Amino acid sequence: MAADTSTTAIRVTVPFAPAVYDGLKRGAERDRREITEFIQRAVTEYLMEKGLLEKAEEARIRLMWKLVDQAVAAAQKICQAGGFTAAITLNAIQACMKDPNWVSGYREFVEDDIYKNGNPRKGVINREIGFRIRAGIGGETVKGPDGKNASAKVLGEIIQTYTPMADFDRAQFGPGSRQAA
Repeated sequence: MAADTSTTAIRVTVPFAPAVYDGLKRGAERDRREITEFIQRAVTEYLMEKGLLEKAEEARIRLMWKLVDQAVAAAQKICQAGGFTAAITLNAIQACMKDPNWVSGYREFVEDDIYKNGNPRKGVINREIGFRIRAGIGGETVKGPDGKNASAKVLGEIIQTYTPMADFDRAQFGPGSRQAA
């Protein structure tokens, strides 16, 4: 994620010594995150700690993390309870929408009507929610006939589309697993 959460991310390639890379992998596994998210968060937290980000942008980043993390936890909880369906992303968002604090935080982040289409701030957070839910449950996406991720359209929700999931990591997040959200 770029520091400015309202624009497109800037990609940077960074070489790591093998021992450091191994440490990054262990940290990502420990935190149940993909390695790129683990690195992004570590660097962003360092910049925040050192006061190198504007306070307003730091607050937006923390708000986004809170909203995304809550959506991931909702998806994990649904899986843990045996409620996984291909619509897990939508179901997790719907669970979050029952929390007035999540809704007000989402409204604050998008700075507009949460159901309005075309807001670039919604695109930023909605893509992040979908991507992190998939990573957070070890999800496997449904593929279309062309081999690309399928897409499901939604009406009357804060998202307009989502990528359906074919399955998830049942050992980690399924009923009876030790990873209760």
